[in-house]
Amino acid sequence: MAMLRQSALIALGCALTWAVLLGVTPEASGQQPVISGQTCPHDIDQAKCPFCDPTRIDRLGMCNEHGVPEALCVPCRPLLKAAFIAAGDWCEEHAVPESQCKVCNPRAGEELSRRAAAAGAELRWQREPSMGCVTSSTPVTLSTPEALTAAGFEYFEVSPRPLVRIIERNAQVTYNTNRYARVSSRAAGVVTAVLKDLGEHVRAGEAIAVVESTELGSAKSDLLQAIEMMKLWQANAQRERDLVEKGIGIEREALEANTRLAEARITVSRARQRLANLGLTSEQITAVESDGDTSSLLEVLAAFDGTVIERSAVVGEVIAPGQSIMTIGDTRTMWAMVDLAEADLATVRIGQPATLLLDGLRGIVFPGRVTWISTALDPATRTLRARVEFDNSDGLLRAHMFGRARIDVGEARAALMLPKQAVQWEGCCNVAFRRSESDPLTFQPARLVLGFDAGDHYEVLQGLEAGDIVVSRGSFILKNEILKNSVGAGCCEVDHLKK
Repeated sequence: MAMLRQSALIALGCALTWAVLLGVTPEASGQQPVISGQTCPHDIDQAKCPFCDPTRIDRLGMCNEHGVPEALCVPCRPLLKAAFIAAGDWCEEHAVPESQCKVCNPRAGEELSRRAAAAGAELRWQREPSMGCVTSSTPVTLSTPEALTAAGFEYFEVSPRPLVRIIERNAQVTYNTNRYARVSSRAAGVVTAVLKDLGEHVRAGEAIAVVESTELGSAKSDLLQAIEMMKLWQANAQRERDLVEKGIGIEREALEANTRLAEARITVSRARQRLANLGLTSEQITAVESDGDTSSLLEVLAAFDGTVIERSAVVGEVIAPGQSIMTIGDTRTMWAMVDLAEADLATVRIGQPATLLLDGLRGIVFPGRVTWISTALDPATRTLRARVEFDNSDGLLRAHMFGRARIDVGEARAALMLPKQAVQWEGCCNVAFRRSESDPLTFQPARLVLGFDAGDHYEVLQGLEAGDIVVSRGSFILKNEILKNSVGAGCCEVDHLKK
């Protein structure tokens, strides 16, 4: 019975912890808003209890030292031990919460860290309002008309406007690696000539360098020798067949001659393949056979049309097989590698049109399309790599240029839009300040649910209606007022200084 009771307590504590991470608010669980200074059912200050105030998880982020949410980190916040014990979530053997114990419950510990990290990486404008927030429910009233004038507010009327859904993200130009090659010699030797220089255009199959290779000369000699042996055994096999047909030959010797002829043909094929492996074309191999050429000069050929973008070898240099001589790239198309946010996955698709704006080429717009989206997030930056391909027939794009890629993710539609400067983060909610119709000195905070980031504006999904007048310029002054009023109120641990 004792073991069953302990298991039940642990399960209860873990369930409470998961409720915190899944965003269950005090209201959703039937609890009252948290009040600073009051002892909660978990034997600590209610305003500091992650079970009573789950919004602390998002606000405080991750503890980098211990790899758990800061709001649930017992080593950094020893007072939390009482809360976890009271919730039945405590591992006595390892002195950590059972839900964080990587020894007793490794999967739960990993999931806890993953969920909290994902929550901490979420952009503030994407967060929904905290249901426990009380600071945004209090109007802000300026003391005098002079204070209103001194604030220098500018106003914006909320109304439906065309929303062009474009995502703008950082991008870096790179070569099209499908048309990019580091050309090398397939045989060791000495560079005797470099036929192309930086910036020169080359065509597929054109010689770009010459290497003197003893291996090549030996391979050509082996081919010529194999051909002569094949001719010898071909004549011998024909003679033996003629003798057998006349009744004066021996069948066994005729069969042996045919076997030798087959072996000689295989040797010729092997010698031809060796030359092909060293980079000779079929025409060059035919020329070796017809002319008896045993030259050791090996031409290194371009694999495709392109431009020489790197030159590595010089005349007289001894090179090894595979050592780069030149780098050729077809710059008629270029790529831009784009860093997408995790939330962009919901809208960005392969094939969508995109444009590229470069810091060094202002006023020039390069059109392209999304051709690839990574299947993995960068664990350090939590961004996702995508590739946009652009036509570069005019040659303006250069590798490693920096700029911004704008991806068109949907057709234009009507939506309520709000300038970004009108949106303020007051600790746990995004708010805009709506001007009172009856009192010009009073402004009511409106908790917002924001939709699409449209550059200078946000789409408003909830919190405002068409016709509302909100403060755009100067709204941070009103935010500071509600933050001053909320100090000690116990709603949100203000992190506006981080913004």
